[in-house]
Amino acid sequence: EVHLNGTSIVVERAERDLDSDDDEANENLPYKAFASEHSEAEEDYKIDKLFYRICYFSMVLGVNFYQDRSPAMRRISMAIVLFNCCINLYFIGYVSYLCLNKPFEADRVATSIALCTWVLQATLSTLFLAFWQSTGQPSKVLKLLYDANKGLGIHYNRKQLNSIVHTFYVVLGLIICYYAGHIIINVFGKTVGYMDKDIPMIFGDRCLYIIVQLANLYCILCWGVALFIFSLLVHSAHYEFDYFNERVRSMKFNSDQTDEALCKHMLKLLKIHNRLTECVKRLDQMFHRYAFVMIATLIPTTIFSLFIVARRPEKAICLVRKFRLPLVCLCMFSFITIVSAPSKLHDTIYNTKSALCANVHIWFPYRPNVYHSALAFVCHLDQTNLGVSIWGFAVVSKPLVLTTISVMVTCLALFLQVGD
Repeated sequence: EVHLNGTSIVVERAERDLDSDDDEANENLPYKAFASEHSEAEEDYKIDKLFYRICYFSMVLGVNFYQDRSPAMRRISMAIVLFNCCINLYFIGYVSYLCLNKPFEADRVATSIALCTWVLQATLSTLFLAFWQSTGQPSKVLKLLYDANKGLGIHYNRKQLNSIVHTFYVVLGLIICYYAGHIIINVFGKTVGYMDKDIPMIFGDRCLYIIVQLANLYCILCWGVALFIFSLLVHSAHYEFDYFNERVRSMKFNSDQTDEALCKHMLKLLKIHNRLTECVKRLDQMFHRYAFVMIATLIPTTIFSLFIVARRPEKAICLVRKFRLPLVCLCMFSFITIVSAPSKLHDTIYNTKSALCANVHIWFPYRPNVYHSALAFVCHLDQTNLGVSIWGFAVVSKPLVLTTISVMVTCLALFLQVGD
């Protein structure tokens, strides 16, 4: 029994409602042996434990909207989130006002736009994180992941999931150091990069600018939590499908098995795949707006950050000390994180059909009943729109990623050409 956000979720270790034959039981022997030999630590490999290492950080930040929390605690969380989000929105409005009411300077305008979109992205990510907690969507996705195929794909890829959590700690540590450097620079009355010198005077006194910096840091830390929740859940679904594909690819039948037993085994695989597709649909329902907002804000942030670095290549080394290069690295990292996991998931879902068609043990020798069952399975797999979409406009896939990068490079080249 796993306690998930105060909700008791039972992860079934016994056989599913589907009857399992001897071959399937033999396939699951390593999993059963692991569970029996490590009964005291059987939860260690589960995604929910890794998941809560990340979610616990959001509770430390005060983003605590789980339904089992007391109304007083949820009101405190609401006050903290709204206070920081309102400061960030005011900051975006103030920077936009300065940008529109001053003479045009390419570097200053590009820096202002990059700042606005970056803070807007962090603020919206904070609101998404609070919304996911209040609706309990991560818990539902986790339950579907384990109900689909006993979480075997998650178990066999625990090392990769652990690396995601370790990367989360590293990224948040670098973000804290980055903003700590900004705060120290502001204390000494300095500005960084090509930032407008009037921005620190947002509240009339430069010393009060630290309030904005702390609010920005708060939402960017929440941005990190939301980003890695997205990455962890989508990667977990990818590993579940990858394990299922390997199972289909290596499926063999004994000569003494009847056609009825083979058809029955095929039906069980179809039902497992159906549960996995339901999990992907729930993932899309949870993340399609978030993916849209992230990509829509990442594109201008990345373009204008690269614009400042590439426009004056002779000063690129100096820009390491001038704020831009760290932001470029964060933009590139977040863009890769947002698009890599969904595109891999989409490819893995599509590869299931290839794995089934490439398994000669299913198609030869010709057996009418088995052949028709396999054809029905192939028709079921013909679902090209499965995956994490961008608000329903398009599924995140490798062709879409290539198109997005091409557009970004074209826009960057145009801005560099007519920057002045």
